[in-house]
Amino acid sequence: MVPARRALLSCMLSAVLAGRARAQTAPLRLEPAGDGMAALTGSGIRRPLLLPGAGARLLPAQPCCGEQIALAAFIVAEAGVALEWAALALPQDGQVALLALEPLSWRGADGARMSTRIVATGDRSRLQCHRDSAVPQGPTLWRREAWTDYLAWAPPCGLADAPVRVPLEGTRQHAVAAWRRRAAALVAACPAALSPGLLAEAGLQTAGFSLSVSATPSMRQPSGPRIIV
Repeated sequence: MVPARRALLSCMLSAVLAGRARAQTAPLRLEPAGDGMAALTGSGIRRPLLLPGAGARLLPAQPCCGEQIALAAFIVAEAGVALEWAALALPQDGQVALLALEPLSWRGADGARMSTRIVATGDRSRLQCHRDSAVPQGPTLWRREAWTDYLAWAPPCGLADAPVRVPLEGTRQHAVAAWRRRAAALVAACPAALSPGLLAEAGLQTAGFSLSVSATPSMRQPSGPRIIV
């Protein structure tokens, strides 16, 4: 009788935990919110996360430390420059908690560009941000860089930069790291809306996202735009 009772209690506990996990990882959706903004929201959400609505879209959610991290992309453009961000979020206690803000893609007026693909690591303990950049150095010369940034779960609820090594000064990774630190400071303030004005106040406006770094260019021209999934 005792083993059977323990098995029953174990099944009941598993059902409760599974239901709680489903409640915590309910899928989020984007809805128009007026004033050029979009609301990242879902079932039971009382406080959505507001994002710039231009080009707002959902990317596939990624598993990390037992949670399904939602990814919402949005574009902030000015003066012929387009910078796309990825807001990494999680439904929690009736609100959408912003966990991290990552630069997703960049298109400069001079043809410079950068793309990012965010995926979970094999053991699902971290998220990987695979980045490629190409910067014109002349009529046929391009400076290309490819690297991976990492995000690790930071209790009680957040994602923190987890570099494998310190980025080398003068590289594109080093320049992007400065942007990611400013983005992390903004996330720490727990904003409920990421308006273009707030991004500018945080030093994340598109005009400051420079791709100009000096190094020996390669002769390879960049490939076409990558599909970010």
